[in-house]
Amino acid sequence: MTTVSRRAVLAGAAGLGTVAVLSGCTSAVQQARKANAALGSSGGILTIGSLTDVDPTTIYTQSVTTMGIGLLVFDTLTRYDHQTVRPTPAVAHAWEFSPDGRALTLHLRGDVRFHSGRLLTARDVAYAVSVYASDAAGSQLQAAAKAIAAVETPDDHTAVLRFGAPVPNVFDLLEFMLLTDSDSAGGLLAGESFIGTGPFRFVGREPGASVHLVRADGYWRGPARLDGVTIRVIRDPGALLTSIRAGQSDLVLDVDPRALRRFSDRSLYRIDRGDVYDAAYYVGANVTVPELSDARVRQALSYAVDRDRIAEEVFGGAAPPSSAPWARSSPAYDPAAAAHYTRDLGRARSLLAAAGGGRSLDLSYPTGLAVAPAIAAIVQNDLADIGVDARLDPREQASFSPFLAAGGARLWIGPHGFGQSDPATLAAGAAPFKPAGNLSRYSDPRYTGLVRRLTDAPADQRPAAYRDFTAHLLEQQFVIDVVTAPATYVSPAHTKGLAWNMYKYIDAHAVTVR
Repeated sequence: MTTVSRRAVLAGAAGLGTVAVLSGCTSAVQQARKANAALGSSGGILTIGSLTDVDPTTIYTQSVTTMGIGLLVFDTLTRYDHQTVRPTPAVAHAWEFSPDGRALTLHLRGDVRFHSGRLLTARDVAYAVSVYASDAAGSQLQAAAKAIAAVETPDDHTAVLRFGAPVPNVFDLLEFMLLTDSDSAGGLLAGESFIGTGPFRFVGREPGASVHLVRADGYWRGPARLDGVTIRVIRDPGALLTSIRAGQSDLVLDVDPRALRRFSDRSLYRIDRGDVYDAAYYVGANVTVPELSDARVRQALSYAVDRDRIAEEVFGGAAPPSSAPWARSSPAYDPAAAAHYTRDLGRARSLLAAAGGGRSLDLSYPTGLAVAPAIAAIVQNDLADIGVDARLDPREQASFSPFLAAGGARLWIGPHGFGQSDPATLAAGAAPFKPAGNLSRYSDPRYTGLVRRLTDAPADQRPAAYRDFTAHLLEQQFVIDVVTAPATYVSPAHTKGLAWNMYKYIDAHAVTVR
C-alpha cells in the first residue's frame, strides 16, 4: 500500500488550484486578444491617466491641459495634413488670400454650436484672435495673433483677417487657436466651466483628481463614438502605467519610453508613437547668472552632453539626437546643424578652462515630466566629467513653469515645442527662444533682428534666414538642444482610433474602447 501524506494531498490540491487559475488567466488573455483584434464598437467611457491635473490657466498655451482636452472640448479653424503639412478644413471650410497676401478670408461652417446651444459666428473668431494676442493669455502664438491688425466680420459666417504684412505662420495659429466661448471666459479660467464646440462637453471636475466629459449632441462632425471621457490624475509614474495593465486606464499620454518593454505584447497593448516630432528636450541656461554669462561656458556644456546616450537610454532610439531645435520635417532642418555638437570632452574642458574653469550649479527639472529625471541624471554625470558640479533640483510640475518664468533657475531640463512648425513660430513665440522675455534672459539686438527676418524675409530669402538664425543659436547656446522626440501613447489594444493634431492635442472623436 502506498502511503500519501497530508502535505502531499494539500500540495496536489494547491497545484490543481494553480492550474485552474492559470487556465482562467490564459482564457481571459485569449478572450482579450480576440476582442482586441475586432473592430471597435460605439459606447463606453475613455479613461485617460495623467501625471498632472488640468490647469485652466494654461488653456491658451501648448500645455498638458491643451494636449489633453484641447480637441475634446474645443475646435480649431483648420487642421494640418500630417503628410503634406498643408491646412485642411475644420470650422473654416474654405479660405482665400488677397493677391498681396495681406488679407485672409475665412468661410465658416454654419452648423457649429457651443455646448451652451449658441451658434458659433465670425465674432467668435475675432474674440479668439484678441485673446491669443493678449499678454494675459501667455500664448506661444501671441506674435502671430498680434500680426493680425484687424478681424472684419461682414456676416456671421465670414471672418477677414487683415495683416500689416504677409504672415508666414498664420496657419500655425489657426491650428493652435482654440475657439473658446466669450460668454463663459471667467468660468473657464476658474476651472468651473469649459464651454466649447468640440465632440465632448464638460460636466464636472474634482481639482487634483479628475475631469468628466460626455458626448456632445449635435456635433458638426457627427457624434463621437464614445459615451464620454474621464481624465484621472495619477501622480506616480509607476502607478500610472500599472493602471493600464490593471484595466483602470484606457490611455496614458507621453509615456516614459523606457517603460515600453512591459507593453510589448501587441495583442494586449497598443503603443502609438506620434508622427509629430514636437517635443525637443533641452538644457536651458540662465545667462544672467555669472557662472553662465560667458558663451564659451555654455558651449562647453553642450560639448559635454552625451546626446547619443540620452537618445538611446532614455528614448530607446526613437528620438534623434540634435543640437538644433528643428524636427526633420521643418524647412529649417539642416543635418550639419543637428550634428554640430557631439560629445567632445577635450573641447569642452578647453572652452571651460578659457572661461575660468569649473563651477557649481543647480540643475532643475520638473517631476511631472516622465523622462526628466533620467535626462537630468545623465547630464549631471556628463558635466561632472568636465569639472562642473550640477546639483539635481527636482521641482513639482505646477511650480516649475512659474519658477522658470521668475528667473529662479540656473540650469534646467525641459521640453520645448514648435520645432515642427514654421520657424517663425518657434523663434517668435516659444518661451525658450522668443527675443523678449525668453526663459534664459538672453537679449541681443542681433538675435532680435534674426527673429524678425524669419517673418519678414521674402520667400526666396527665407532659407538664408533659417541658416543665420540657427547659426546664432549654435554660437550662443542659451538653449542646449539634446533630442527631438515624438509623443508616445500607451493603451490597451482595445482602445482604437486615436488621432492628434500638429501640437499634440489628442482627438478622440473616432476613438472606441469596446
